[in-house]
Amino acid sequence: MQTKTILALFCTIVILLIGHNDGAPTVEKKIVADKETPAATHKKPKTVGSRTEWKTHIDAKTTKLFNDHKAIVSKKLNSVHKVPTSFNPKPAKYSTQVVHGILYHFLVQIPNNKYAHVTIVSRKWKKPNVPTDENVTVREQLYGLNDKNI
Repeated sequence: MQTKTILALFCTIVILLIGHNDGAPTVEKKIVADKETPAATHKKPKTVGSRTEWKTHIDAKTTKLFNDHKAIVSKKLNSVHKVPTSFNPKPAKYSTQVVHGILYHFLVQIPNNKYAHVTIVSRKWKKPNVPTDENVTVREQLYGLNDKNI
């Protein structure tokens, strides 16, 4: 009977020590990078709903999305910033944000060398998936290309 008590006490202590240590080793191991592989870069963890960094290289899918909505973007730029109707908007930078769909944020250079912030909402699961006025918004405020307050 005494052996069972000692064994139970030992198991309880071991379980408590493992639970307290979360099963992790007590000695921290150093990670050595190979000379052939580039050093690991530490990126900030993405928060759900946060926007990606601004990108100047606009891929084909994003360009197609912008071109599909170009007529609506032109109309809204004209109504908000009094841009001429003959103006051909082109995005200078873009960023994405995943919320109830994907928000594509574009900085579009307008004739006065400022940038308008245009947002296009893409919801691929909604049918028909055609460009509409409600999918495009243009902010009233104008920005510089490298403005940190966007």
